[in-house]
Amino acid sequence: MGYRVYVRGAVHNGERRIVGEIDTWIKLDFTVRFNAPGTWQLLVKSGTHQESLLRQGRGIVIYQDGVPTPVFSGQIDAFERYWTTDQHTAAGSVFVGGKCDTDLVYGFLAFPGSKGAGTDTMTALPLNKQYAGQDHRPAGGPLGQALWLEADLAFGARALPDRKVDGLEVGGANALGGTLKDTLRFDNLGAKFEEWLKGKRLGYRLIWDHASRKIQMRVYECRDLSGSVRFSPDLGNLRQYEWQLKAPKTTRAIVACQGEGAERYLWQKIDFDGEAQWGVKRETFVDRRDIPLKTGKGGEPELVVRKQGETEDLGTGPDGAEWTPALAAAKKRQAAAQAAAEKAKQDAEAAKTEAEKSKAAAAQAAAAIETANAAAELAGATQAAKKVMLDHYVKAVEEAAVKALSEGEKTGHFQIYPIDTEQTRFGRDYFVGDVVTIAADGEEYQDVVKEVNISVEDGGRLQSVTPKIGDQGTGEPLNLYKTVWEMKEKLRKLESRM
Repeated sequence: MGYRVYVRGAVHNGERRIVGEIDTWIKLDFTVRFNAPGTWQLLVKSGTHQESLLRQGRGIVIYQDGVPTPVFSGQIDAFERYWTTDQHTAAGSVFVGGKCDTDLVYGFLAFPGSKGAGTDTMTALPLNKQYAGQDHRPAGGPLGQALWLEADLAFGARALPDRKVDGLEVGGANALGGTLKDTLRFDNLGAKFEEWLKGKRLGYRLIWDHASRKIQMRVYECRDLSGSVRFSPDLGNLRQYEWQLKAPKTTRAIVACQGEGAERYLWQKIDFDGEAQWGVKRETFVDRRDIPLKTGKGGEPELVVRKQGETEDLGTGPDGAEWTPALAAAKKRQAAAQAAAEKAKQDAEAAKTEAEKSKAAAAQAAAAIETANAAAELAGATQAAKKVMLDHYVKAVEEAAVKALSEGEKTGHFQIYPIDTEQTRFGRDYFVGDVVTIAADGEEYQDVVKEVNISVEDGGRLQSVTPKIGDQGTGEPLNLYKTVWEMKEKLRKLESRM
């Protein structure tokens, strides 16, 4: 299956028209990535018609035989002249390259200040008017709609005139994906989209469209092709696979909180499965003096609370608010009671007539009663809040232990190296974002195609298509300990029967 490379011109009358075809090249390399910008590089001979087509401001569009829509499109943003005495002789060669059109998103920021929020006419405020808008702008709703809206505000139809990108269509709103809730303040849009889409079965890409002659933004749901697209040694589309198991570096996490000497609170979490499987015991000390717990009666955790006179100061919760609504209300009541008592005292001191003195005395008595009642309410609310606070910090201790164990846990890496075959081809049968199946050593697992590297030499005669599934083969493979352990056990049982 071959590839055809066309050159599109710079924007003219709102369109990016095809101006020619690169029908001969030395080598073409391009990478298609899921929810991330891909790259491309083309090596052609200098002084040829093909080189003359490749100019600044233009871009390329790559078609795959048998596939009606482009598999890749991107802008030209780099030139490199190449000459050697043995291979690139005579006029030499030139590398031309860039990134795919999705990279356009990474060139824009999410302006926080806006006008007409929540309406069809919402727009961002100009940069010199951002001070008049909100410091952080909320983003929410269906994920697909949020992607569309932010792109439209940044460089689409609603964009400020000097930010709008010509020859591009963001498209219409959609309700794909789950519900999103976030805030924006000059975030890089590309990085923010990656954050929103991480672990989701939703994708987006910017790709040139033949009918409109424009770059279009497309948001789509990932297809589950795990039943029809499979990679395994038996099918001949898996060139190599490797699996690796490693013992845990930590099996016991000991978390130490506040307190001194015998009062310092200690808590331990143990990975019993890891110790049993590998026959090791490895301890790690986690110093968390920021957690206000000490050892109380019977060895149970007890809060370390600061005092201001006779009042306990619990500080604020993790969200910056009071630990409970009841505590917030009690503090508000106490402040109002103290203010009323102070006013009643001042009125009593200023009273001259018997009527004024009598009225002031009554006010002072009422204020004293209210102050006592407010203090009692605050004491009760404080005790109740301390239980909430204690639960929070006990959970924080447990989370610290879990984190320490996860950082040193037993690992199992499974790396795969699929290839294209006549039966299963990238572009025709599957694309980035699709879910496929890997079968090896009697085990199967499903994951998303994250990227595909394609290399075509000699004008299309020599091809190499290498997909990367999940995080395998990227240098950061997933920790698939359970899957790899089961593969090892099945292999061991098979060998014992032979």
